[in-house]
Amino acid sequence: MKTARLNSLTERNLLSEEHVARTVWSLALPTMIASIVQSANSFLDRIFVGRLGAEALAAVGVGGQMVFLTMALAMAVSTGATAIVARMVGANDRAQLREAARQALGIAIVLGVLLTVLGYLLLPFLLDWYRLNERANRLAHEFLGWALLGVPGTFLLMGLSGTFRGLGDTRSPMIASIGATLAHILGDWLLIFGNLGFPNLGIQGAGIAMALSTWVGAGILWVQQWVRSERELAIPAFPIRAWWVRIMRIGLPASARTFIYSTSSVMFTGILSATAAGTAAVAALPIGLTAESIAFMPGFAFAIAASALVGQALGAKNERLAERFGWASAWQACAVMTTMAIVFFVFAEYFARLFTSDPKVIELAVAYLRINALTEPLLAFGMVLAGALQGAGDSLKAMLATFITQWVVRIPLAYLMAFWLGWDAYGAWGAMALSSGFSGLLMMYLFKRGGWKKVRV
Repeated sequence: MKTARLNSLTERNLLSEEHVARTVWSLALPTMIASIVQSANSFLDRIFVGRLGAEALAAVGVGGQMVFLTMALAMAVSTGATAIVARMVGANDRAQLREAARQALGIAIVLGVLLTVLGYLLLPFLLDWYRLNERANRLAHEFLGWALLGVPGTFLLMGLSGTFRGLGDTRSPMIASIGATLAHILGDWLLIFGNLGFPNLGIQGAGIAMALSTWVGAGILWVQQWVRSERELAIPAFPIRAWWVRIMRIGLPASARTFIYSTSSVMFTGILSATAAGTAAVAALPIGLTAESIAFMPGFAFAIAASALVGQALGAKNERLAERFGWASAWQACAVMTTMAIVFFVFAEYFARLFTSDPKVIELAVAYLRINALTEPLLAFGMVLAGALQGAGDSLKAMLATFITQWVVRIPLAYLMAFWLGWDAYGAWGAMALSSGFSGLLMMYLFKRGGWKKVRV
């Protein structure tokens, strides 16, 4: 019974040469659904907290950024687990698969607890850095006082999700994501406002709901492992140094990509604020990013599919099939994201008006959407092929490509086009589009070279 899961994967024929496109789609679709659910969760959470006032929104916004930093490290465990488990599935190495899953779970628990303790110790100093007013600072303390209790749950959820994806199962993480979202929304409704006899906890209720949701999601995945003849994968092992190195060597560069994106975004926003458009350009940026996030969902989903399938094919010593999975994932993402880009281009003004009535902000948001829509197809290749490299264990190349795209190309080009060429915010939008196109071309070049086929995990 312990090998039932591996046998079921063989029956599903994930590594079939005849059903490459169908297999990619079957793995990507659940992740897309999960992404949509998570977006709805963020939207509803913001609505609930917004009823507490602007200072509560600021407090949760700051708190959310701090929690997001812990998620970036949790992603390292998840990415490493996916790459190694996928490789072991392809190689039919049950012993190493079991050890990889159990070590990932143990590492997730240790890191989750350590970061929770560290978060409480550093909380006063971190919040002082944001220089919130007195009430917002107090609310942020109250929110994070509870929300940080969910950090170990986040690590467990990410670690378990990485194992499931490596197994070729994206449906189980989707179910867990839906469960976590429902718990979050219900928790907000019950605890922020005191509905159905629950205490009216305000911002603390928002923190409890966030923490609770991560534990619910992790619990759903753990139970699924336990009841589906995979109990040996659901028992955490005490982390040993060799496995720390093995998992983090793949995962940390993937996690660093998130940090690179975050820091370059701060710099890019600073450039926008210095343009003649100034505040209007800064206000237009989140409108454009919100629209683009709809296209990022399928890109992320196909990247997850490519990661699992490329890893499994390499484990089976089928480099040709691994390459086919990578390109098939990228082309499908390109088709979906190109469709979304056309929608952005045609309905850009309508979308911008949903968020603001300021004519200047609308003008700049429309320009953002139409300029960046032009390189959305190449962005799809950049996102998905980076996922393919990570699945092969070659996450360092994906990280370096992201650094080059964001810091060597985007930031200097934005400064050049906005100020030296005098194109103001429109120049910055152009730099975004060109750097996105560059990222796609760079990732296509790296994937086509094939060095990732020789990486050992």
